[in-house]
Amino acid sequence: MTLREMDVRLPNDLSQMPALVARLDSFAEAADLSPKATHRLQLAVDEFVNNAVDYGYPDGRPGEIGVQVRCADDSVELTLSDDGDPFDPFTAPSPEIDGTLDERHIGGLGVHLIRTLARSFAYRRENGRNVVTLSLARDAA
Repeated sequence: MTLREMDVRLPNDLSQMPALVARLDSFAEAADLSPKATHRLQLAVDEFVNNAVDYGYPDGRPGEIGVQVRCADDSVELTLSDDGDPFDPFTAPSPEIDGTLDERHIGGLGVHLIRTLARSFAYRRENGRNVVTLSLARDAA
């Protein structure tokens, strides 16, 4: 039987990342995701959880981050939520990708990469939480 859903809640603390990565690895294996789909899932979770922890709680208050993954026939639906400060990552300007490294501004590459890898993405603020939803190809070639 293939695992179809995963729902994890964790404190806004980067020390939680190794356990979360292990859960994602187990889920991806049980869900029979392709290596490329697994990598995209891990990349998206890493990017958004790290950003939530680093920027969503500037006053250092404790918070909660949610990671939900659901497998459909041809897609992996990912929902990331946090109770940090409101922030829509998809309204941030696209990063500068031309020019030398010294000429570029830092930041924005992770979200830009996720936008290019996802089939669809959206943000909403709901019940005091940032909610990002992504759809990724289940068997990314």
